[in-house]
Amino acid sequence: MIIRSEKPSDIEAIAEVTKAAFEGHPLRQQTEPAIIYDLRTDAALTISLVCEVDGRVVGHIAFSSVTISDGTPNWHGLGPISVLPEYQGNRIGTALVTNGLSLLKSMSSKGCVLVGTLSYFNRFGFWNHSQLIHEGTPQEVFLANSFVEKVPNGTVAYHQAFNQLSMIEKDAIADVIIDYAIAGIKVDLADPAIESLLEKEILTEMPDGKVMIRPSLIAKYDSYLAQISQFRATEMSRVHKNPILAAIKHGNG
Repeated sequence: MIIRSEKPSDIEAIAEVTKAAFEGHPLRQQTEPAIIYDLRTDAALTISLVCEVDGRVVGHIAFSSVTISDGTPNWHGLGPISVLPEYQGNRIGTALVTNGLSLLKSMSSKGCVLVGTLSYFNRFGFWNHSQLIHEGTPQEVFLANSFVEKVPNGTVAYHQAFNQLSMIEKDAIADVIIDYAIAGIKVDLADPAIESLLEKEILTEMPDGKVMIRPSLIAKYDSYLAQISQFRATEMSRVHKNPILAAIKHGNG
């Protein structure tokens, strides 16, 4: 087992490992490979380590800078971390985390946060701290490891790369865009994708189980979808205000 920094030739293997490792994972977002890609593209990967076994990349861990609302500097986020399913249980994850945290400390990092299970990550010094939160993440899975005595008091923000929409969320937005109506459209409010989009305020709930789309909020996650939704909303508004166009749309012209 060799733990080393990533090389350009590892990029494709890292994406494959990440995709395979998160398949079926309870905390999976379906966006992990894209997160790593965007972090790398923005030169925002503080640390990117791979585990190599017999010449094959079988594990990967990423660290990137985070900001904290109280102004505390030099904190980082761990993740995504991935190990190929057939290699899990061989302490590869442990080796990646241990080496990564050691490197962070050598770079004068003040601490690290992650989203994960306490029962696994407490062995590395991660714990729940009620004064340190991440919006949209349940407190029980948002963990922190302070390398100094004081734990910050504030809200953590990750790099923009983490603001990714999953494919099912994108599909749900596309459906809403296609069926867009001025008065909102009827959706299944129990659909997990719809629930997630409501939580992110991309959709706004209206009476009678209808929702409205908010292009300005989509832009935070996907600029292309935001442009499409804004165009659709503008066109529908134009049709709604013009009785001739409205008649054509509804097949009465």
